[in-house]
Amino acid sequence: MAKIVLESWREGLKGVSFVKLQNEILGIGLKEAKTNLDNLLDDIQILLEIDDDDSANYFFKEADKLGVNCKLIK
Repeated sequence: MAKIVLESWREGLKGVSFVKLQNEILGIGLKEAKTNLDNLLDDIQILLEIDDDDSANYFFKEADKLGVNCKLIK
């Protein structure tokens, strides 16, 4: 199991795409994914636990591309 810490965001964050990424890759509902985005924008760190390491690596790379500062913990 891998953990990803969503620490902060960069200017130009693609919020809608980030919500969709959470929904499609992690299976998180849209409401929870939007709450995660709102918390991130309010400088609240979020911890995501992901069972599949390949999915975690993919999510980590894609979230970074979308403007999320995150850390992968295996």
